[in-house]
Amino acid sequence: MLETIGDMAEAGVGSFDALTSAQMEDLFLDFVARSVEGRVMADLGGRGITLPDDLAAVESAQSQLNDFVTGATRGQLTGRLSGIEHLSNQQIVTVVDQIYETAFELVAAAGEAAA
Repeated sequence: MLETIGDMAEAGVGSFDALTSAQMEDLFLDFVARSVEGRVMADLGGRGITLPDDLAAVESAQSQLNDFVTGATRGQLTGRLSGIEHLSNQQIVTVVDQIYETAFELVAAAGEAAA
């Protein structure tokens, strides 16, 4: 969340209280995407997934992970956020978990193949 807020500050977005609904949606989507990406990266190390020793390959994998998670998050949630107050926490958690599982599997497979 702090990274998301930091990005908002760098972009010159004013007060949090003055955000438009579109800006709030972007904030939420960015937060979800960063959360999923961070969870994948933490679990890679926790599960002993081997990544390549080549820094450029790791950076490429992280960039692909970011692109995938951001795209999947926006694709799965963007159209549903106008009624987010009608989505249950469980519905949101289910979507986030699905994105996480797919992202983890993709990165783990790519890391193992490159190592």
